[in-house]
Amino acid sequence: MVYNFQLQTEIKFGNGIIDKLGEIISNYNVKRTLIVTDPGIVKSNLHNVVANILKNSGIEYEVFNEVKSDPNIETINKAKKIAKKYSPEAIIGLGGGSSIDTAKATAILMENDGELRQFSGENKVKKLNIPLIAIPTTAGTGSEVTRFAVISDANEKFTISSNFIIPKVAILDPTLTLSLPQETTAYTGIDALTHAIESYISTLSQPITDLLALKSIELIMKNLRIAFARGDNLKARENMLQASLFAGIAFNNSFLGLCHAIASPLGAHFNIPHGIAIGVMLPYVIEYNILASSNKFALIYRTLYPYDNDLDELKMSEKLIYSVTNLLKDINLPSNLHTIGVSEEKLQLVAEDAQKSIQLKYNPRIANQNDILSILKRAY
Repeated sequence: MVYNFQLQTEIKFGNGIIDKLGEIISNYNVKRTLIVTDPGIVKSNLHNVVANILKNSGIEYEVFNEVKSDPNIETINKAKKIAKKYSPEAIIGLGGGSSIDTAKATAILMENDGELRQFSGENKVKKLNIPLIAIPTTAGTGSEVTRFAVISDANEKFTISSNFIIPKVAILDPTLTLSLPQETTAYTGIDALTHAIESYISTLSQPITDLLALKSIELIMKNLRIAFARGDNLKARENMLQASLFAGIAFNNSFLGLCHAIASPLGAHFNIPHGIAIGVMLPYVIEYNILASSNKFALIYRTLYPYDNDLDELKMSEKLIYSVTNLLKDINLPSNLHTIGVSEEKLQLVAEDAQKSIQLKYNPRIANQNDILSILKRAY
């Protein structure tokens, strides 16, 4: 077997590790930073936690706090103007995947000529020297360790993929996730679960990503309900943040699949939060992929339920769907598309857009446009 695995990010993980932020940034000889974050972080006062640590470390900062869910080009251009004027020596992405992706995109525009859309696809970014520091406050996207930034443009999402935008440092402090609302805990957690499952069954999966993905799945299935029910349970929050990290490292190397290919146009056309679109589609996509991956789905099930004596791979795969469906129900995520505002008339359009996704290349079972439309109709 030949495989290629990379991890370019320095990872700092632990309760209270945020207190080391000034020391970590100083290692890069940085004296001026731009904090990219969102209104929710401002409301929870977490931006002031970071700002005060920087101030006490003698590091100057400016704050851009207008990041929206599923960041669009307009928002990123606003951040770029502030960055160009302020000339930071490092950019800090503080928040969920939207804030971290906005930080990545802002850094690209600081150092590369052109409009953001020009960098869509693989390896279009030619340089990026400014250090990116990622501080996730959700357990979901894994963006703190990935080469991807997902950007919205009208009724479409596009992905920028480049090793240049992988953060230099990821600071993961579970205490920063304690104030995460129930709903956000649910749909970011399901996003992480789907990252892990799709990277595990990917055609590019490899031994290291398999280990990370399987551990991530186990942690999420055992801790997401607890984190949802008791947001102040620090151990559950710690386990969820680790799970998201492991899944991020895994899919940065093995990529994703059909569920993400479908969820992106669903989100773009109907303004649905990414994790909710992912959650609705996940059981149906697992069902579709059983034909090609029953052995791996059975291994997932066996990891979660080692005392089940059923040795039939297909039956264990079906039981896994049941287990995932129950998890979705317990954390109050919807079970079909019509309840989240998707119109049946546009399912064909979603299928057409999903067919364009590069993620289909890595899905274990080939899916054409008619296959995708059939899955969408089942989920409707």
